[in-house]
Amino acid sequence: MKPSRLEAFSDGVFAVAITLLVFNLKVPDVASGHLASALGHQWPSYFAYVISFLSIGICWVNHHSILDRVEKADRELLFINLGLLLGIVSIPFSTSLAATWYNQGDNAKWAISLYCGIWVYTSAMFILTIRHLMKHEHLAENATGVALKTLHRKGYLGFSIYILATVVAFVLPIVAFIICFALAFYYVVGISDEVSV
Repeated sequence: MKPSRLEAFSDGVFAVAITLLVFNLKVPDVASGHLASALGHQWPSYFAYVISFLSIGICWVNHHSILDRVEKADRELLFINLGLLLGIVSIPFSTSLAATWYNQGDNAKWAISLYCGIWVYTSAMFILTIRHLMKHEHLAENATGVALKTLHRKGYLGFSIYILATVVAFVLPIVAFIICFALAFYYVVGISDEVSV
């Protein structure tokens, strides 16, 4: 299959997932004169929205960078890509869950660890994609082995930090959320070269 079809389908899924995030933001139902206070109480939803928006955006950029190297897509790559998209489309739900339960004791631990765990899964799927291309070099003829190894190595940074955030979520849920934000911020402003999954 031509990679353009794979990329077009994936772009559509990324676009839907990133758009669905905004539906987690609710207009407060308050009496006159209390809007500012009500909006302020919803800060976890805004924080979760920003983290997830940036993270899905980073994934989209990385996905484009990886597929830009692909000359043709085999059946296995198509299914690996579907696995990746499964993680992406789960983000709006886990974002809403984490924003709703962030301060509810044990529920917060489960909600935010699930959020972080979905990012662990998504990072793993990116790594699997790159490993598949490294193993089947004829699929990525315009990429050198060195470039794929660099992408592969960078993929483990996000994977490792999301695992850390998942573990931290069981002790300090808000800190885990902050770790996810810091990682997204780092990827957006901290590195300018190639891919960072």
